[in-house]
Amino acid sequence: MIWLEEIEQVNGGAAMWGKVAVVGGGPAGLFLARLIRGARPDARVDVYERNAPHEANGFGVVFSARTMSRLRRSDPETHARIVRASVTVSDMELRHPRATLRYGGFDFSSISRQTLLTILQEQAASAGAVLHFGHHAAPGSLDDADVVVYADGANSAQRDARPERFGTTVRYGASPYMWLGTEAPFDAATFAFVATGHGHFAAHAYPYAEGLTTVVVETDPATWQASGMDRPADHARNPGGSDEASLERLSELFADHLGGHKLLGNRSRWATFRIVRNARWSDGNAVLLGDAAHTAHFTVGSGTKLAMEDAIALAAALDRDGDPRAAFAAYERERRALVTRTQEWAEPSMRWWETFGRRLHMAPTQFGLHFMTRTSALTYEGLRRRFADRVDEAEEAYRTAGGTAARPGAAPGPAHGVAAPLLLGSVRLPNRLVEVVPEECDDPAAAVRAAGARG
Repeated sequence: MIWLEEIEQVNGGAAMWGKVAVVGGGPAGLFLARLIRGARPDARVDVYERNAPHEANGFGVVFSARTMSRLRRSDPETHARIVRASVTVSDMELRHPRATLRYGGFDFSSISRQTLLTILQEQAASAGAVLHFGHHAAPGSLDDADVVVYADGANSAQRDARPERFGTTVRYGASPYMWLGTEAPFDAATFAFVATGHGHFAAHAYPYAEGLTTVVVETDPATWQASGMDRPADHARNPGGSDEASLERLSELFADHLGGHKLLGNRSRWATFRIVRNARWSDGNAVLLGDAAHTAHFTVGSGTKLAMEDAIALAAALDRDGDPRAAFAAYERERRALVTRTQEWAEPSMRWWETFGRRLHMAPTQFGLHFMTRTSALTYEGLRRRFADRVDEAEEAYRTAGGTAARPGAAPGPAHGVAAPLLLGSVRLPNRLVEVVPEECDDPAAAVRAAGARG
């Protein structure tokens, strides 16, 4: 194999890289390897994965329609294989304890994580990348490569060996969750909520193959502890196995939604979500990719999506620039704003799910509105444009609960929830609109009076 050294001219300058080492054989690392080999057939690309080829955790992963379009543009052949192995889902179904609500038009594709990895392994190998399975790459052991890509996940050992160089920060969400599967049939992205004597549990479910569905169960810490599921599971007879006691209990709790089926584990145990951020995505000849660089809470369905899009951007940057450091900078410039926006969406979504039990007393339509607008990705006005009837139902339920619903023969009540009066102790405000007065305002009292005059 001839490596690129001083051979190929790139943007008028000599190519400065020809040997690429990728640590981590997940979707991002494998797709990057294929794209690099496709653009630079003379480059040496090695992928080091500590697991065996068919040793994948998890069940299904999802891609938005926009991400699928990006995959098609960057690699039509791989895109076509993924499409053939995927399930397309359009609807979201909210199963409140007192009613079921349906929202359509949210197209996404889901695929078995193992199937996706198999496709990407085969595609990378066919492009000429060398895949090393069962190979644990110790931190620093591959530094002789021209480009070293850390694609070894949120728990990246490579990154964590020098966190100060990347400016790594990691914090944890509050809610315990468990990644599961089932053979119960679901035809929509389904969110089911159940009440128990200890508190509330929720399940996120979406089909990813014929007769197979991913299920993520989540609860709050108090409910988890009161239910006894916080006790360490006994894995002595099943090293690396699932928390079977919790699996059995959760199958019972969600029996009405599973239709006689059980929940299935795949090294499934309770965890809390790791929120990873890095001030810098590269250091010298090393660059972070996917979850090693950033994570966004699973409730916005963006983990694998962001990782694959990272791979597209990094491969393109390396192809454009012969200097790896310049390519890393271009890759980060392109991706950071998009990743930050997704993380900003994910943060309130994570907080919503950590506190969902506080809202289950709401009328189902109110709860649905609150759920659908939990991030800025879908605003109140955006929801009204798409589901006007659902919003009207929620508004009416709100007015009824607040005692402001129009009585027969009376004038209609306020058309919008924020126009309803608000009682604060002995003070009755005419509506729930707030105007923020700038700190530099010369006469705050006059500004408040003017705001009141405007309603």
